[in-house]
Amino acid sequence: MSEKTWSRAPLRNYRERRLIAIFWVIAVVLGAFLAWDSRHAMNPDGMCYLDMAEAYLRGDWDMAINGHWSPLYSWLLGLAMVVLKPSPFWEFSVAHLVNFVIYLCTLGSFHFFLLQLLRYNQGVNDGSGGVTLPSWAWIALGYTLFMWSTLNVITISLVTPDVLVPLFVYLASGILLRMRIGSASFLTFILFGLVLGFGYLAKTAMLPLGLVFLGVSFFTARKLRIALPRVLIASVVFLLIAGPYILALSRAKGRLTFGDSGKLTYAFWVNDISLNLHWQGEPAGTGTPKHPTRKICDAPLVYEFGSPIGGTYPAWYDPSYWHEGLDPHFDLKGQIKLFKENGTTLLQTFRSSGLLVGCLILYLFGGKGWSCLRDIAKQWALLVPAIAAFMMYLLICIQPRYLGSFIVLIWLGIFSGMRLPDSPHSKKMMQSAVTAMLFVMMVAIFFSPILSAFSKCGQLMQGQNPWPHPQYEVAQGLSRMGLQPLDKVASVGNSFKAYWARLARAKIVAEIPFTDVDDFWAADRSVRLQVIDRLATTGAKAIVASNIPHLARTDKWQRIGSTGYYAYLLSENGKGGRARGQIFPLDKWS
Repeated sequence: MSEKTWSRAPLRNYRERRLIAIFWVIAVVLGAFLAWDSRHAMNPDGMCYLDMAEAYLRGDWDMAINGHWSPLYSWLLGLAMVVLKPSPFWEFSVAHLVNFVIYLCTLGSFHFFLLQLLRYNQGVNDGSGGVTLPSWAWIALGYTLFMWSTLNVITISLVTPDVLVPLFVYLASGILLRMRIGSASFLTFILFGLVLGFGYLAKTAMLPLGLVFLGVSFFTARKLRIALPRVLIASVVFLLIAGPYILALSRAKGRLTFGDSGKLTYAFWVNDISLNLHWQGEPAGTGTPKHPTRKICDAPLVYEFGSPIGGTYPAWYDPSYWHEGLDPHFDLKGQIKLFKENGTTLLQTFRSSGLLVGCLILYLFGGKGWSCLRDIAKQWALLVPAIAAFMMYLLICIQPRYLGSFIVLIWLGIFSGMRLPDSPHSKKMMQSAVTAMLFVMMVAIFFSPILSAFSKCGQLMQGQNPWPHPQYEVAQGLSRMGLQPLDKVASVGNSFKAYWARLARAKIVAEIPFTDVDDFWAADRSVRLQVIDRLATTGAKAIVASNIPHLARTDKWQRIGSTGYYAYLLSENGKGGRARGQIFPLDKWS
């Protein structure tokens, strides 16, 4: 194939450019709506990343260097906090704004990838015979698949670095296609190393996957003397970006490590280590804890973890510290069980795209039978990194949000290998199949946002606030009770969702886990008061619980505003009188 054929512009007419513009508008508007609609939402990982961002901003490196969470996402959150300086009421909204900006950058990254795919397919298909997807179908199918994977599978409503990973996956995949087209310059490989390095800083899993991408890039060049120096350059750049953080993390942990999230996840899901975070060495054979959270009561269970880890909820801020001494080990029975569960999740995620039926129709009308696999296998530059990601997560833990961009690579690789006989009937069949797939995917993409929009409109018409911020109301109520920033608190129940503590700038130092909440409320009043006395020894100024039994509400538990949360004040410093340290009034309709 001539270099001229490879390098020509893939968008050859106004209609194709207009189609891209239409899909960009749809993607931006839909992403903006979902980001705005979920602006007050938060999740446990997001709270930790906000804590990390704050630690980096104040130069608290001991707290900022974390064995469980990757740094890049927290840097972006910190930058947004410095620039916008949000009040506590708007802090979660700024995090969702960061997600939306990342989403726009990922949209640009995908555009680059799609252009390289179009250019590559045009070069491969010239003179090859057979009917493949026309450019308009690649554009429509590609952007629809992008929106489905990013908004439905990954979701930008979660404050996690999973929204950041596709940015680097699409960039790396687009650069790989450029290499296959023939653009194998040293600059291309340098950019490739940069992308992979920042991909690791976005998420630990991108380090092993980065090595897979580097391996694929080695085979894109047809000659060893061309490939070897270029891949070495890319590897050096990759290490220059990733290396400093690996060294800092290894120094903080006192051992060589590029992150402990994989090890902990394996132990949680394969070795059946308790997910309530308070690992005390059980079950037998999993290791000896070096510094676990401290059990201060047995019935009900009460744990204290106020030091030395910082953060709003220290038990989850750095699980790698509390699980130091954990010894994950291969467990065939547990591995097989998890493999089956993960395989089911993977198949369900694939099936939910709506592309399976259309792909099957094109396969049947292609008339090639199993020989079509040879054409699909030729797309190995897209398929190998995606398959490697699936295999890695199948062995540990699959969450659909981990897979979004890799599913896109798989589907586009499959469609790149599809060939139908060159006839008018085949072209009509191709057009009908693509139209049907687009319709199914568009329904999946728009169904939830449309329902949400109608629900919000109904609430507005009834004079209700469609976007409540209950966690802020709890934080504001605690402030009115006298709780000050940096005060310590205890929690009864699911502290993973104690986002009020982040907004109140409080630190949860002890808890009764959600597994023992019922036992606590069912105990005699004298037992409950003894537990409260134990919690008071942790330095907590207040205990916060949600939905407490009616019988216990007489025991000095005060309802926090109109929320379902209650507070038990443990010291005179936090009691009554004039509100101190109040955050600021709740804005209606905000």
